[in-house]
Amino acid sequence: MSQNKTKNNILVVGLGLIGSSLSQSLIRSKKVGKVYGYDKDKEVISYAKEKKFINEEVNNLRDGIIESDIIIFSVPVSQIDSCLDEAKNFFNTEKVFSDTLSSKKLILDYFKVNNLKNISNFIFSHPMAGTENFGIKYSKHDLFLNSTSIICPMEKSNLEFVEIIKSIWSYVGCNIFEMDVRSHDNILSAVSHAPHFISFALAKKINDMKYIENNPWILDKGSLSDMARIAKSDPQAWANIFLSNEKNILEFIDDYIGELNLLKSKINSNDIEDIILFLKECNPKN
Repeated sequence: MSQNKTKNNILVVGLGLIGSSLSQSLIRSKKVGKVYGYDKDKEVISYAKEKKFINEEVNNLRDGIIESDIIIFSVPVSQIDSCLDEAKNFFNTEKVFSDTLSSKKLILDYFKVNNLKNISNFIFSHPMAGTENFGIKYSKHDLFLNSTSIICPMEKSNLEFVEIIKSIWSYVGCNIFEMDVRSHDNILSAVSHAPHFISFALAKKINDMKYIENNPWILDKGSLSDMARIAKSDPQAWANIFLSNEKNILEFIDDYIGELNLLKSKINSNDIEDIILFLKECNPKN
């Protein structure tokens, strides 16, 4: 497949918030051919067709792969293995595969377990976009506008295919940042997964103390409302994400607890200048 073929047919596998936002954005871009959609939930497919989020549905994943030039997996991490089972016979062909998963370890592990080496046509990607809401009914055609999509080639990735996946994300308004795939999960544990597990833990503590129950104004505005919004994210999806990036997340939690203990000790010392110095060091550095 050539990058010069501007009307590639695309299959989006999984039509949740990210997948259905991507499919409708690609249709609106008018820079691709047909946008096929596949989801295990028939009600989701019906909704996608009704709202014209896809051009056509496919009845089974294998048929969809055969009909498409580019296949993008946007499924929960718990479903990726079954998708790869259908896709593996098409690796190192002219079809181009990508994904939107928040953690890449499960896919890399699948490749290793199944002795799939030197794959040239699976180009990892991860759009840094989303909301606390989940499901197709919350999808947005402009969800990716001015966001960043991380592209992670592998050692044997076909460079033409890398450019094709970059183009797909640029069509929907993303800025592109390229990163080594094995660095992805470590970095994402800090910049994406940590804000979620910190927000979940804080919201649970606030719930346990019945602060919101007794003071409903707490969530009207302010920093807590921002973190509580993140804590409304899909529990099942995030439980699976946490487990899929377990090693990096546990290491970060240990480091984070260390920083909290350091701050605790500085507050306990009652040394205002030392606290100020610590807080200045916390200012994000560009």
